Amino acid sequence: MKSESITRRSFGEGAMIAAATGALLGAPAAARAGSAAERVRLGIIGAGSRGNQLLDSFLPIPEVDLVAIADVDDHHAGETADRVKKAKGNTPTTARDYRAMLDRKDLDGVIIATPDHWHALPAIQAVLAGKDVYVEKPVGHNVAEGQAMVRAARKTNQIMAVGTQQRSSTHFQKAVEIVQSGKLGKVFWVQTWNFENISPVGMGKYPDGEAPSYVDYDRWLGPAPGHAFNPNRFHLLFRWYFDYAGGMMSDWGVHLNDIVLWALNAKGPNSVYASGGVRTTDDDRDTPDTLQVVYEFPGCTLTYSMRKGNGLRLNGHDYGILFCGTDGSLMLDRSGFEVIPDTVVLPYGIKRAHGDHPIRKIGLKHETAKGVDGQDAHVRNFLDCMKSRARPTSDIEIAHRSTNTCHLGNIAYKIGRRLEWDLASETIKNDPEANLLLRREARAGFELPTV
Repeated sequence: MKSESITRRSFGEGAMIAAATGALLGAPAAARAGSAAERVRLGIIGAGSRGNQLLDSFLPIPEVDLVAIADVDDHHAGETADRVKKAKGNTPTTARDYRAMLDRKDLDGVIIATPDHWHALPAIQAVLAGKDVYVEKPVGHNVAEGQAMVRAARKTNQIMAVGTQQRSSTHFQKAVEIVQSGKLGKVFWVQTWNFENISPVGMGKYPDGEAPSYVDYDRWLGPAPGHAFNPNRFHLLFRWYFDYAGGMMSDWGVHLNDIVLWALNAKGPNSVYASGGVRTTDDDRDTPDTLQVVYEFPGCTLTYSMRKGNGLRLNGHDYGILFCGTDGSLMLDRSGFEVIPDTVVLPYGIKRAHGDHPIRKIGLKHETAKGVDGQDAHVRNFLDCMKSRARPTSDIEIAHRSTNTCHLGNIAYKIGRRLEWDLASETIKNDPEANLLLRREARAGFELPTV
């Protein structure tokens, strides 16, 4: 699982959409479709690499029809339409602009697999139009976008599920159960990490140029600041620039920290500090290639470590989560988990100062489990919730909190000092400069609707 190589749009009309569909907001689209018990009609916004990975799970489901595709890249849209035709027999409509699909009365929901800076706007507009949403992680480009997504989902009572699919993997569920059961003793330290060596070139440096003719590059930029087209800032590689994403911290850190919050039954840290920089890759990224983030929770410290210049694995894993308790540890990633009993010792100094005495025996048993891919189950949960109207496994509010840990890590990195987080207000205490980074002004014409 090599993280760097893993593949994965206000137009000022939000209020108009809401007004036009106001009578529909209280009733789920699936219930209005008439035959939703048999068919679920979906559209996809963002049909690139990650979008097609999600279709691996959606398309084989008999009751799912994919009827609309929106992508600013005509090649993505056309290739995905061909795939749908081959798999399901229908030819979905294609467009560069997703808004037309939101006007369809026969559409039950949308899958959003765009770059990060394009998550919030279509998700909010979709629920305002009475559609349920499956949106990829991380939640929004910044904290304020995530807050707006939560408000929109709650106001409309639409389903908004987020693609933090590890929550639907049975071995992650079991691992969380073990941590919460107390079997590891007092869990006081947790480590999450991503390690690999892509030095010194990284993704290299490329000159700015003209966008391909088959791409609406202005729409691709959307709410992000204007910038000349550059292949490094485009498909797949956009995540290494703060204009569009948050680097490894938000790309992979959200998956890891999400499980930690779940296991600790926490909504967020009390404080965060970060240090790092671009130290080993000679490319033009502006997100760090080296990062250490320290989060303080009541009675527990979480560290997220990331490096791109050295691939030495931690206990044999190039990424993962390590829970450390007074009775043992639990090593966890997508390949599975291992419970490792600990041993209490009597150090030389204590023995010499206080004499020999019995030490505590630990009864924890060694345990392992193989990993189970949670994507199919995660997609199934979303579809089930479209019908039951129950909140999904990775509901927008849960995933928003997990994403906040990543935004905070990046803000602490940029600010260069320890930040104290107010969980209730979702603001940084006594730091106006840092609070400014919880949001950004969208490019004119791409502002979020007021919710």
